[in-house]
Amino acid sequence: MAEYKGIKGFQVQTRTEDPSPTEAQIGDFYYNSSTGQFKTINTGGAPIGTWASGTNFPSALYGITGFGAQDAAMMAAGPIATSESFTYNGSAWTEQPGMNTASPSTSRYFPGGFGTTTAGVVAGGEPLQAFTETWDGSSWTEVNDMNQGRTFNKAVGTYTAGLTAGGQSPIKGNVELWDGTNWTETTDLNTARNGTYGGGTQTSAVIAGGSTPTDVTNSETWNGSSWTEVSEMNTARAMGGSAGTVVTAVLAYGGPGNAQTEFWNGSSWTEVNDLSTSRRSYGNAGTAGAALFTTGEPPTTAATEEFTASLANKTITAS
Repeated sequence: MAEYKGIKGFQVQTRTEDPSPTEAQIGDFYYNSSTGQFKTINTGGAPIGTWASGTNFPSALYGITGFGAQDAAMMAAGPIATSESFTYNGSAWTEQPGMNTASPSTSRYFPGGFGTTTAGVVAGGEPLQAFTETWDGSSWTEVNDMNQGRTFNKAVGTYTAGLTAGGQSPIKGNVELWDGTNWTETTDLNTARNGTYGGGTQTSAVIAGGSTPTDVTNSETWNGSSWTEVSEMNTARAMGGSAGTVVTAVLAYGGPGNAQTEFWNGSSWTEVNDLSTSRRSYGNAGTAGAALFTTGEPPTTAATEEFTASLANKTITAS
């Protein structure tokens, strides 16, 4: 085993990796052990990437939520009575225990989710649920509810530090923070909406697009205490997918009748290569350089697509 040091945001992290790959990923940065170079998918502009077909989801459906990495993802909930969940390893889907809470006949769909395949959180869902469940890699556990029941809410963060924003019904601007035990209401979005795109962390995030109920292009960044309106998306849309664990590298894709993909570099949105199939769904996971999108509607599909960005050399300057 070899040790790699990488940069994630403004923190230096060290982790152990199998020495066989030449590149180890830490957030959206990579270290190439063969050349001794750092690489990044964000060079100040947009990543050069394309969507390619992945392994189809076990069934055609919609309204699921997703989190984790492109090759280590969890998908949960949906319009099925058992609220099933599945993990993805980059080539195959594996069924996991179902969630505990589903609404009466239509189940629990369009909730928000964040975390990893061994430490995840799902909150909300149709019809206006406040239920929260945590995933520990083997089972789901019901925990403390959100303060506001909602669906179509965007969520980002980690098992012990999460954020959820917006939702319906009615359309909400409410934002809540998760500390691993409880939800606490904090500063609302400037524009109330549901079905937004976004990425980042509990203290540094971007929320964009959504429906008011008219689809909008508005973007807002979060610094841990307040929301600031910033450059708008190029295309007004809602209820697609998004990926990104750092606020300066977020990918937003899809929406009803929409295949467009846009990249946020911390200051502006740039259009990049489209999805192969236009659709809406919350079946998303990954980073801006390695994103995942699965299932969706209309029509209801089991299709999976993976976005992979080419890497660019990046000079790291110590100061």
